[in-house]
Amino acid sequence: MFNHGPPSEILEANRQIVLKPKNDVDLSLNGEEADEDEEVSESVESAKRWQKFVDDNKYVAIGDVYNSCDDKDRITLGKAILLPNEETGGLKVRTFINITLEKPLTEGEFLVDVKYNGKDLYDNHWEFCTIDENQEVKQVFCPYKPGFYTWATDKKIPKFIPKGKYHTRAWLNGDDGKLLTCGLTTFVL
Repeated sequence: MFNHGPPSEILEANRQIVLKPKNDVDLSLNGEEADEDEEVSESVESAKRWQKFVDDNKYVAIGDVYNSCDDKDRITLGKAILLPNEETGGLKVRTFINITLEKPLTEGEFLVDVKYNGKDLYDNHWEFCTIDENQEVKQVFCPYKPGFYTWATDKKIPKFIPKGKYHTRAWLNGDDGKLLTCGLTTFVL
């Protein structure tokens, strides 16, 4: 079994990793609001709101959830944070997502791709509506009607994975195969 070191050291190491948003958004609030004449895009506003959430709670953010994987003007729908796992003494990732569904979601597909030190490590996919059917606590209850939904999900980081740098990409496609959310994370153990 690998020893990743104390959670406090791993959290501090990840706090030092500065993820520059791919849409080159200046997230510094500096206590200033935009001028009334200055138009601020929804992309910038959503990124700032989520960054404020992280800062206010003193979380260690390791990733973002967007409405698109590739769009330069994508909207931030959530954050992935690294937390100590009080139950196991290790670490967990908590992902917060706020999403408004325009269409019903009765099925869909959840996909994940993980890279370790720049090399492919793991990829998989699941039917979204049955993704947690074998879990003690279910969080997915299909079908979903159009409307606003919020999720906060925890995923334990296994102690058996080696030290190194991890990049993950996870995304959800709706009933019609179109992308609904895309999460990107980077963290070190």
